[in-house]
Amino acid sequence: MTDTTAHRPPAGRAAPPAAGNSEDAKLAEFGYTQKLDRSVGKLASFAIGFATISATTAVFSGFGTGYFTAGAPFVWTLVLAAAVFAIWALIAADLAAKIPLAGYAYQWTSRINGPDLGWFTGYVALIGWISGMTGVGYVFTGYFGGVVGWTMTQTEQILMTIAVVAVCVLINIYGVRFATTVNNIGVSLELLITVGATIVIAVIALLIHDDHQPISVLFTGGTQGDHDTYVAAWLAAALGPFFGLLGVEAGADVAEETKSARHVVPRTMFYALATSVVIELAMYIVYVLAIRDTDSLEAATVSPIEEILNQQVGSVATKIIIAIALTNILACLLANMLVATRLTYSMARDNMLPFSGILRRVSPTRQTPMYAVVALGLLSAGLLMSALVNEQAFTYILGIATLAFFSVYILQTAGLIVGARRGTIPAAEPGTFDLGRARMPIYIVGLIVFCAVEIALLVLPQFAGNGWVFLGVVAVGALWWVAALRPRLQRGDAGKDFAATHH
Repeated sequence: MTDTTAHRPPAGRAAPPAAGNSEDAKLAEFGYTQKLDRSVGKLASFAIGFATISATTAVFSGFGTGYFTAGAPFVWTLVLAAAVFAIWALIAADLAAKIPLAGYAYQWTSRINGPDLGWFTGYVALIGWISGMTGVGYVFTGYFGGVVGWTMTQTEQILMTIAVVAVCVLINIYGVRFATTVNNIGVSLELLITVGATIVIAVIALLIHDDHQPISVLFTGGTQGDHDTYVAAWLAAALGPFFGLLGVEAGADVAEETKSARHVVPRTMFYALATSVVIELAMYIVYVLAIRDTDSLEAATVSPIEEILNQQVGSVATKIIIAIALTNILACLLANMLVATRLTYSMARDNMLPFSGILRRVSPTRQTPMYAVVALGLLSAGLLMSALVNEQAFTYILGIATLAFFSVYILQTAGLIVGARRGTIPAAEPGTFDLGRARMPIYIVGLIVFCAVEIALLVLPQFAGNGWVFLGVVAVGALWWVAALRPRLQRGDAGKDFAATHH
């Protein structure tokens, strides 16, 4: 009789997938069975990263903050942001090729440094995603009101934003194929039409009209008497460009739904970052130079891009351009929600969250974590409703998105330095991206840079108060860890082995 015992999977662990499906086989090595719909290809992976970054959203939401804080030279803060995120992209691409799991912020740290640090890293990332997607929804409704001629009160804008979030919830529930299709359309419009509109504005403003700002304004900021003050203002103006490049690693969160994820995700990270930087820089420069009336612009602090367009092409063309841009912002919100729900699902799968039993359920027909989608929609709505009670508190909550993401980068990079010394970072597979000998130098440089950005976000007066709000949010996570999660981990009822031994 042939002995088949050695070929049986361990008790409680699902049988490995059929030979030939290498990504599903890799997933099985980590103790998980394939439940999500692995249908994301190269283009969709790029589109998720590009839409999460969203050059249009970054420019439309960050232009006013940058320009009114530091003047035209604020555009060069994008170069600084690009250098910082290039370091992070190298680190993230290296890990995406080695640990291709949904919920990267939790999974990478948990498997290299343990579930405790994994919990805090994943939790902080989740706070960042929820704050970020809520802010994007708020930006969307603000511009939408301008397009349709609706001067919304704050209450009306909040309720409208909740409705937009609800639409994105429904799209994500329907399935990743539909969500990525909608996202691809938004990205295509951004690449073809929004960028095309920027080129048209550049031609009209710089070649046809003589009434525009000179190129010299891009290099003129501050005076001899207030150099130090201007440097602080210039750094504060970098918040927009830094916020605009968050999410370069978003493709890693849908690794379990990506075909050939170990090869595709690292590449699309770099493509998304490079494309976004080029487009954002071009848009910032064009719109700064296209300003014809600075006095009118100062009166349009809520939507300065709309005012600049009005000055150059008139109200009708402006409404058309803004309407198209809204599809890009909606795609950004959709992509943010998509990756945030995968992080929620990933943590719940390991029983790391409250109500994990519900949050980890995957619809057998749609192959999507629908309860995680609904939960994040409700949390986003809760943040929005908080503005009805305390407007300042809502501003703080939205302001911690960048702070939260850089906290994640710091936690993960510090953990990687420890992991590299302990030898817990997985070895590279042939043909996949690997940092090799450059690993430790990049980790060290990255940790220094990420800490510098975090310190700036805490000490610059423009961001006063965000640190205390963020500390309060972290304290809530620490309370859950002490009261409920740590006992679960000690009993073996949570962590990376939970899914392999529980059904």
